[in-house]
Amino acid sequence: MSFILRAVLLTLCLAPYLYFGIRDVLHHQEHRTVSFTERLLHVTLGAMLTIIVPHAYQGHFDVVIPGLTLFVAARALDEFVFHRGLAAAEVDLHAKTHFGFLVFVVGVMGVDCLMRQNHLP
Repeated sequence: MSFILRAVLLTLCLAPYLYFGIRDVLHHQEHRTVSFTERLLHVTLGAMLTIIVPHAYQGHFDVVIPGLTLFVAARALDEFVFHRGLAAAEVDLHAKTHFGFLVFVVGVMGVDCLMRQNHLP
C-alpha cells in the first residue's frame, strides 16, 4: 500500500475524533473551568497522541499498541475521576469523542489488515 493512500484513509478515520475533540476543547472554554490536574492529564493525552498517530500512519504497531493501551487507561482515568456529574451536553460530547477515537482505531486495524492481504495497492 502506498503511504499516500494509507495517509488519506487514516486521515478520514481520524477526522471525527479531531472534530469532536476540538468541540470539546471549545466547550470547556465556554462552560466549565478545567482544574490544573485535569488540564495536566489532557496535556498528557495530547502528548500521547503526538506519538501514536504518526506511528499509526507509518504502521509501527510495536509503538501503537502499547501507546493505545496507555492512552485508553489515561482516558478512563479522565472519565472516572474528572467527568462525574457533568451536564448532559458535555457527557454527550465526550461520548462522541470516544466514538470518534474508536473509528480511528478500527480504521488503523482495517487498513493494516487490507494491506497485509494485498487488497490495497
